[in-house]
Amino acid sequence: MEQQTFTIPPGTFDVTLLPVDARQPGTPAFREAVSAFLQSQFHGFGGSANIFVDDQRISVTWSPDASPAKPLDLVVAKLQQGRQAEGIQLLELLLSRHPDDVDVLYNLGMALSDARKLELAERHLRRAVELAPEFANGRIALGVALTRQQKDMEALTHLKAAVELEPENHWARHNYGVTLLKLREPQLAADQLSQAVAMQPDDQPTWVALGDALRLGGEAKAAGQAYSRAIKLNPHNDFAEAARQSSSQLAQASFEGRTGGKIRLDAMQYCLGAIREFSGMSSQQVQALVFEIAMLGRNGFDTNSAEKKYQIKSKVGAFSGLLRIPGSVGQ
Repeated sequence: MEQQTFTIPPGTFDVTLLPVDARQPGTPAFREAVSAFLQSQFHGFGGSANIFVDDQRISVTWSPDASPAKPLDLVVAKLQQGRQAEGIQLLELLLSRHPDDVDVLYNLGMALSDARKLELAERHLRRAVELAPEFANGRIALGVALTRQQKDMEALTHLKAAVELEPENHWARHNYGVTLLKLREPQLAADQLSQAVAMQPDDQPTWVALGDALRLGGEAKAAGQAYSRAIKLNPHNDFAEAARQSSSQLAQASFEGRTGGKIRLDAMQYCLGAIREFSGMSSQQVQALVFEIAMLGRNGFDTNSAEKKYQIKSKVGAFSGLLRIPGSVGQ
């Protein structure tokens, strides 16, 4: 197998990968630590590697064995394991030999974007798209890097192109929809996000984004249903908490709904009924009831339907998402 040589300037090496006492370029400790790091990394590629480090360059000459592993595949595996700094450093080495390799540019750009090194990420992803204009995932990654820099209009162009290239690409529609939402186009966003969740019904972030688009577009009931679906998928993470907060805002907006400048009397009646009920309970009973409601609500309540009922052990009867308790107007 043909030898391959990868060369980068010492100043571009990520010193956070080295021991604290070996991070000064030009020192013997730096040269030794860089050599040890690269030797350990290339060992897994199969074959042997000669490492050279001086004040002008860091060079790796790799002699693959008869059936070497593909370095890019191994580097991508590191990124998937969360070993981001290692992956970026190795991708930069691979790029030094293959500057027009679309796959290397794409993976390096995505890794840099996730590391919030956005200008550098944008540069590599632009090059990938220039080399492969019909590479939908490249356009998606570039669009994401651009939105992270608040370059939303340009991002929209690339994300729309990705959807046109691959209409069944879930992430193309997800990111296109999210960017439309940022640009205050809720109906267009909801259309894209609805198609995205149809492709991947278990994608929680897309359900939350769909709820936001529907809420902004004035479709409260559908938004509440989207938030409920998001919470049920995984009630114990940040996406679920965001859905709960947005769902609560929906419920509050419904509660405070005004007609002709007047507060809704039915909502006031429900509150007065609840106050009367709580006034006849001890503090321990109130705490027990509130705790039970809170535990029940971890999966979300449907606050827009009187048909959906919930059981509360400490109270007899079935209750809607408005949590009407005995003493209020109806159940």
